[in-house]
Amino acid sequence: MQVKNKMSIDKFRLIAAILIIAIHIYPLASINETLDFIFTHVICRIGVPIFLMITGFFVLPGAIQDRKKLITYTKKIIRVYIISMIIYFPVNIYAGKLKGIGFIGILKEIFINGTFYHLWYFPALILGIWITYYLIKNIKEKKVRIIVIILYIIGLFGDSYYGLTEKLAITKNIYNVIFNIFEYTRNGLFYVPVFIYLGYMIKCGNLKINRKQNIIYIIIAMILMIIEGLILHHFKLQKHDSMYIMLIPLMILLFNLIIKNKGENNKKIRNISTTIYIMHPIFIILIRGVAKVIHLQNIMIENSLINYILVVIATIIFSICFEKVKEKVSEKYGRRH
Repeated sequence: MQVKNKMSIDKFRLIAAILIIAIHIYPLASINETLDFIFTHVICRIGVPIFLMITGFFVLPGAIQDRKKLITYTKKIIRVYIISMIIYFPVNIYAGKLKGIGFIGILKEIFINGTFYHLWYFPALILGIWITYYLIKNIKEKKVRIIVIILYIIGLFGDSYYGLTEKLAITKNIYNVIFNIFEYTRNGLFYVPVFIYLGYMIKCGNLKINRKQNIIYIIIAMILMIIEGLILHHFKLQKHDSMYIMLIPLMILLFNLIIKNKGENNKKIRNISTTIYIMHPIFIILIRGVAKVIHLQNIMIENSLINYILVVIATIIFSICFEKVKEKVSEKYGRRH
């Protein structure tokens, strides 16, 4: 019997979605730049890995047993991605993002980079889960671990550690080739597989950690990742800041804690979290527009913390209302059929 006051994994999805919003707003920037870097560019980087590890935990084990489940899941993600692209198409037109990029550029936007700054996640998820699936199906477990770690390390030196990479001509040239294909190494090839695989391994019981030790280790790992991030930031080594060495052990520890405190799953919260992820940039734009119309830019925009709170509240309210509308439409349609 499950304990009712325990946090469901779906509630952690919600927390992850709210953390991801912060990455696109910098909520503490108007208060203190260092605090904002620690929160936005280090702590909030656990958001996407939580989503990925949940996918590895729930989707991949069934997919390994039956490939059709992975195909069904992929079709679902493609549908969500297509809807998301349609939503942001007018914004891209208005911003002039699609001007002069050519046919190849459009293909890269759709299949690699995503057509808006947060939509990279969907093509990356599809590529990453299929790579992980084929590795697990065709290669021994120890080799799979080595491969996903090597891929992550390659990504790491194109991300937070790029400043070291560009010091050598040979490595700089190699990464220039990579960046001609991918906009970032935070993608479905280098970034996603390790987290999908870790979620899968934890589900299989191969990465168990003592609960009492877990909390202490999480705190230590988080402190070490903050120190890592601050050092990299101080020496200006980061091309991007999605990938850290300490992110891997931190996510193993954190996810073990999440599943040990798992309560009942909640599909509504799961759907709301997805809607928040997809829709939050729309509300960033809308709140900026409203602030300009009512001449409250100094409060609603320039105060980054208030801006963040407003975007979070507005996006959550919309997502809850959207879920309720979906339910009512589904009930009405169900009755007729």
